[in-house]
Amino acid sequence: MDCVVLTGGVPMPGDSLYPLTRGLPKAQFEVAGTTVGQRVVDALTDADSIDRIVIVGTEPGLFVSPKILETVPNRGGLVDNFMAGVDVLLARDPDVRIAAGCTSDIPLLTGTMVDWFTSEARAHDAVAGVIRRDVIEAGYPDYPNEYWRLTDGEFTAADFIVFRPAMASDLKSRLEPLAGARKNALRTARLMGWGLLLRYLLRRLSLTQAERRISKALGLDLRILDVPHPEMGLDLDLLEHVPVLERSVARR
Repeated sequence: MDCVVLTGGVPMPGDSLYPLTRGLPKAQFEVAGTTVGQRVVDALTDADSIDRIVIVGTEPGLFVSPKILETVPNRGGLVDNFMAGVDVLLARDPDVRIAAGCTSDIPLLTGTMVDWFTSEARAHDAVAGVIRRDVIEAGYPDYPNEYWRLTDGEFTAADFIVFRPAMASDLKSRLEPLAGARKNALRTARLMGWGLLLRYLLRRLSLTQAERRISKALGLDLRILDVPHPEMGLDLDLLEHVPVLERSVARR
């Protein structure tokens, strides 16, 4: 399958990363001598399950891989960039049945992790991933993060998905509010409806119930994977993430 890589996220003044990025995309920030975006591209290049890569959000030539099919300039928001990548895939093959997508700020991603996720993600409109808090803290106890508190554990979102491109093109208006809330459990629950929000606040929401209710709200067949690889959710969002990621890369 092909993969859309989102590289257009730019920290703004007031964001903790802004003093380090100074108006450049996070994808161009270097961790241990290599940009985080290139590290993600390298992982996708190593993955047997990924055939071609569509880069969205930066100029051509910033990232190198024999798998890069096309680079699309920044279209603005996360959803607009994602849809621009989907459009490239559908223009190449209107009948494409499955594709992957990921952000460019998860520098600890590996090809093995990508292949695991894609092997688990079949026969659904979309497959998203969550990672348990204890899994992240077992390997990266000093990585600050936000978590969903559900009846069966605390979870954070993975930054990798598998989806049907034809389905994605029909969901833009419903995805835009969720894109900004994907790391905030309370905002996501509120956007999905009062029933979901109430269950979440009362600590009566399970992962299976969340999967079912989000599927209904978006009108799609969604599966949520319980991901055993914490690195798929260790994104570069805060200044405090930088030393954690640098130490982790150095240990490899």
